[in-house]
Amino acid sequence: MGKGAKGQQLANSGTAQQRSGQTYGEAQGGYNFLNPTLEQEATNPEGYTPQQLAYVNTASQQSLGGGAAATTGQANLEAARTRNAGGFQGAVGSANRGVERQASQNALGIQQSQANLQQAQRQQALSSLQSLYGTNLGASQGYLNSSNQALQAENQAPNFWQNYLTTAMGNANKAATAAATG
Repeated sequence: MGKGAKGQQLANSGTAQQRSGQTYGEAQGGYNFLNPTLEQEATNPEGYTPQQLAYVNTASQQSLGGGAAATTGQANLEAARTRNAGGFQGAVGSANRGVERQASQNALGIQQSQANLQQAQRQQALSSLQSLYGTNLGASQGYLNSSNQALQAENQAPNFWQNYLTTAMGNANKAATAAATG
């Protein structure tokens, strides 16, 4: 292998090592931001914000409260029409108990949704951390492998002068052997 080719192999190795360092530095910049954020998300996922939870709970309670008010209003209207004020108290009480039961079920459902969202966020953060690690490691190793391959090719390539001298010595040995036997 000529001197220029050897120089190119060494330059390729240097370029690969430089790119490996550059990629590693860029990855570290992103890693320094993402890693703490993802670790926080994995250990303490936020789920819905307190404001979002308040909106959902309020919407549920307002809807149920409207239904209870409508039942009470309708019962009072019927009582006035029929002049039987005590005839509808059982229906109103039953409706109010149903509203309370539904409000409780809705609140539990909202909390379950919160827990499910937090678990999904935790799993996503852990998956992202694993991916981040693999990406950083893979890119750095890829460039270092390129460097190793370039150096290996340079080391395995025969030296021009070494080949020339080996060939010349082999020819001289053959000539000497032929002269001695000849």
